[in-house]
Amino acid sequence: MEKTMELVTVDQRLLKPAVGLINRLHYPQKFALISVCFLLPLGLAIFLLLSEIQGQIQFAQLEQQGLAYLRPLHQLQQTVLTEPLTPLESSHWQFPAEQLAQAQNRWGKKLGTATDYGVLAQALLTIAEAQEINPEQILQAIAVLRTKVGDQSNLILDPDLDSYYLMEALLLKLPQLQTDLAQLGTIIASHSGSGLSPTEESQLLVIKAQLTQLRESLIKHLGVAFTHNANQQLQPRVSNGLHGLAKALEALEQSLTRVIAGQIKLDDPALSQQSQWSLLNSLHFWRMLSPELDQLLSERIQRFQQRQWLLSTFVLATLAIAAYLFWGFYASVMVTIASLSSAAEKMVAGSQTKAVELQTQDEMAEVVHAFNTVADALCRLTEKLKDENLRLEAEIDITRQLQQMLMPSEQELAAVAGLEIAGFMESATEVGGDYYDVLQTNGQVRISIGDVTGHDLESSLVMIMAQTALRTLLEHGVTDPVKLLSVMNRTIYENTRRMGSSKNMTLSLLQYEAGLIRLSGQHEEVLIIRSTGETEQIDTFELGFPLGLEQDISAFVTEREISLNSGDLAVLYTDGITEAMNSKREFYGIERLQTVLSLHRHQTPEEIRHQAIADLKHFLGDQPQEDDVTLLILKQK
Repeated sequence: MEKTMELVTVDQRLLKPAVGLINRLHYPQKFALISVCFLLPLGLAIFLLLSEIQGQIQFAQLEQQGLAYLRPLHQLQQTVLTEPLTPLESSHWQFPAEQLAQAQNRWGKKLGTATDYGVLAQALLTIAEAQEINPEQILQAIAVLRTKVGDQSNLILDPDLDSYYLMEALLLKLPQLQTDLAQLGTIIASHSGSGLSPTEESQLLVIKAQLTQLRESLIKHLGVAFTHNANQQLQPRVSNGLHGLAKALEALEQSLTRVIAGQIKLDDPALSQQSQWSLLNSLHFWRMLSPELDQLLSERIQRFQQRQWLLSTFVLATLAIAAYLFWGFYASVMVTIASLSSAAEKMVAGSQTKAVELQTQDEMAEVVHAFNTVADALCRLTEKLKDENLRLEAEIDITRQLQQMLMPSEQELAAVAGLEIAGFMESATEVGGDYYDVLQTNGQVRISIGDVTGHDLESSLVMIMAQTALRTLLEHGVTDPVKLLSVMNRTIYENTRRMGSSKNMTLSLLQYEAGLIRLSGQHEEVLIIRSTGETEQIDTFELGFPLGLEQDISAFVTEREISLNSGDLAVLYTDGITEAMNSKREFYGIERLQTVLSLHRHQTPEEIRHQAIADLKHFLGDQPQEDDVTLLILKQK
């Protein structure tokens, strides 16, 4: 219950600015403010969502532009690989070069390909003007330009598996395959002699391994693309071309194996035909995959556009309905308020004798019923509350005075031999449930500290019970901690049951004599700050049991001895310090308290107390104190 009340208090503090603002506005202004606060984040969320969809559309459109740029580039590469490479026939390259120039003019600026295209164009110009053929230079320039287009057009970042692996085949695998096949054709054409040279053999081994790897990779990755194709139409249209290319490559790999083994010659016509057939198959397969990728990108753009249209339509329709209902709600509230206002004016004037009636079945009907009920009893209730408040304020004032009267005086603290003592206690409300005392009875010094659950009138009464019971027992010579705590527990237990209260308290007792402390009872940890700077935390959990929870706690009470040397500190406190929370929802904590105490350990107890409480106040800042705070500093002389 206490935690629930604390949460309610926190909620009230958090809502105070909002409630204060709303209370200063008329209903039209309230509705306008709430509408703006609702529509702004909604509009922002819709804008971001539509922007994301538009971004995905533009992403796919840029991929399409990159793919369109790759088509004339591929056609140029096909011409270089398949047409006779003689100066007289360089005119065969003119048509794909013109198409590539058109693609550069259209998309080159967006794709940032000006530099790489310029290198390729310069190589083509060399063929036309200087009549010097350098196919390797042209193929290298094509490969660089192809990579640039793939990077700049988002193709390399495609998010869907089917289109991604088609892109990989078009941009990486098939061009590499064609380059390897062209290199194989060059090796076959330049071969002379009956046997393989070591260089030719190593080149063939590398090409064969690359062809095998590319073939297997194409089959595997396009298989993934087939599996993840949404409409399952990709495989029927592409699988035959893939099968034909794989079959041609496999036959070529077997022939290369036989060439390397010396079973057939490198200049065997069948090998040259297989190489040329594989190259043609790869070029044909590229032309087959290109429109498929373009189709997938078009379908994706279409889906995004449909989603964009549906979202916009749904949002506009929903907002229209919401605006209509909101306006109706506003009109209904304003009619109800006008009726209540008119009835209140008549009641004040004395002309309203019958109950207010409204044509509504919502929560406002309950307000009208309460209005009719409260109006009759309000005057009598006001008088009764005035009397009750006066009585309650008097009781609280008496209780607060009793608490202050029972606190040990400065003279009593100074009279304790061997110890310098400084205490501090501050309640979170008018009265509190924290307790500490220093008693000298029959030559013995007893120091106690406790914390009753809550910090209200009942808590303060339980604290007074504990102090009275302890002093009475000590005056009658009861010094055994088991007996002391057991009798105090029974007293509090029986009294709280009679009060119908569930209050209980933690309590630690310290018996001091000549630098030796005997500690018993369950409360917060006792901090020992040595004069050397060393610190100890004495856990009291197993030294007792909370008072007022059980009728008999004698089995739980034990005792522990602590020795103090000159300059050592023993510090007692309540959880109002360690569990104090600032505006950032951070706890003060025992470590911070221990640090402050250790830092000022050489000062007097009063100065140490002042420093500790000042640090706590600084930590809280503007945050109000939510629990009672008690601190007791004991310093060995």
